Amino acid sequence: MPESDLVKTGIKGLDEILFGGIPRGNIILLAGTAGTGKTTLGVEFVYRGARQFNEPGVIVLFEVAPDKLIRDAALFGWDLRELERDGRLKMVFTTRQVFQQELLQADSVLLAEAAEIGARRIFVDGLVRLPEPNGGEPREAFHLLAEGLHRENMTAMLALESTMVGPAAARAPEEFVADTIIQLTIEPVQRAVLRSVEVAKSRGHEYALGRHSFRIVNGQGLEIYRRVQAPRRLQREGSAAFDTTSRVATGIPGLDELVNGGYFVASTTLVVGISGAGKSVMALQFIAEGARRGERSLMITLDEPPGQVLRNAQSIGIDLQSLIDRRLAHLWYEPPQEFEIDRHFAQIEAIVEDFKPQRVVIDSLSTYGSSLGATERSFRDFFHAIVALMKEHQVTAVYNHENPEMLGMSSMMGEFKVSSLVDNIILMNWVELGDTFRHALTVAKMRGMPTSRTTHECEVVNGQGMKVLPRRLAVAVPSVPFAGYLGLISRAPERHSPQGCPRPRRPCSTLTVDEGRSRRT
Repeated sequence: MPESDLVKTGIKGLDEILFGGIPRGNIILLAGTAGTGKTTLGVEFVYRGARQFNEPGVIVLFEVAPDKLIRDAALFGWDLRELERDGRLKMVFTTRQVFQQELLQADSVLLAEAAEIGARRIFVDGLVRLPEPNGGEPREAFHLLAEGLHRENMTAMLALESTMVGPAAARAPEEFVADTIIQLTIEPVQRAVLRSVEVAKSRGHEYALGRHSFRIVNGQGLEIYRRVQAPRRLQREGSAAFDTTSRVATGIPGLDELVNGGYFVASTTLVVGISGAGKSVMALQFIAEGARRGERSLMITLDEPPGQVLRNAQSIGIDLQSLIDRRLAHLWYEPPQEFEIDRHFAQIEAIVEDFKPQRVVIDSLSTYGSSLGATERSFRDFFHAIVALMKEHQVTAVYNHENPEMLGMSSMMGEFKVSSLVDNIILMNWVELGDTFRHALTVAKMRGMPTSRTTHECEVVNGQGMKVLPRRLAVAVPSVPFAGYLGLISRAPERHSPQGCPRPRRPCSTLTVDEGRSRRT
């Protein structure tokens, strides 16, 4: 449909799920119970039309007095009085019976006043099922109302009162006459509530199916967030890491050599490990390395507030605040309480498009899993969407994930089976040798590059960060290197004994181990 035939609502996020707007002249039915936001949406529809698109409008009220509506609208920054003085808005306070009669009369005063200001939009608040004057069907009464609005060439939005909860709230006869139906709901989620909007029907054009969450924000109005599962543009869905020559350095001494010089540009790396294995330290060093090369980085955290992240970075010699001040890094923290995934993803999209990072770290995916209610499909949909977003913008992304079953694991991602979506997987672990836990790192997967799945020892040093130790430890270190053990990841390490030795306790030969190769002496 040509853009000129669409009426833009001007409501943040709504035109996106309507694919540009509503066909001009449509009768729009807002269905929902009390408190779902019907009045706010309708008033904003008229306000945005008059303010942004030079389309004067009419607001018809039955219960709420105009003074109260003007007061409430001011909380969102909408000056309805000014629009009235400028002749761009007409507010009418009447009864439902008078309103119905006015639309049916050829010499309607209401329609004459609407024509005087050149009204293109009308919002009717608090509509109920209209009785047929001669005792006929309610659908016929609503059909007569729609005909009266069509004659004036106005795009009408009608808020239909309902006391029913759930899908049955839209099962009114009016829905068969209306061109567009927008269903608003508010539902409890544990002890919180979630508002959602769904376009159930819209004649004449395509729209995004499904329920999308929204908020009513002071100083703004409605903010609608397209559901994270909804497909985006083809450019995003088909994006990939296609550069096979460039490498993105990890910032971890000794790790680049293990990952063939670095990650592919726009690749996705999953760092999986038990708590305390060094995942967040690696993330901070990845960001610092990007800043050293003049590349912007974004760090998204649900686990630790900004002050704590800055402190942790300082402890390993990284002045993260300085990088933020120089716009080489952006730190975004959102508490996981009352988490709304559609809104959260919309905010990530906005930050990526505005800040334009080349590196992104998310710490951590396990918190997303618990916040989403541990449903495998919801988590996978979110992860698929965020991977596609990063690849569209050619951002190299690192995702941390805590897996408490890493030792003797059966799955790298536990119940969230998304490891097939990532390009690289690095396993971080604790290895117990004697009475000491030591850091271990294994490159488990590198898509498109050769991989050596050898376990390497790491260490984290105050003021320096993490580094991967060489396979042969210095003589001064009074401990046996990892190369001298078997079964490090299985949580049952054993000292490497020479092959062919009949009894382990009986000395038979000496084995020198260097980078996985053995030599008998």
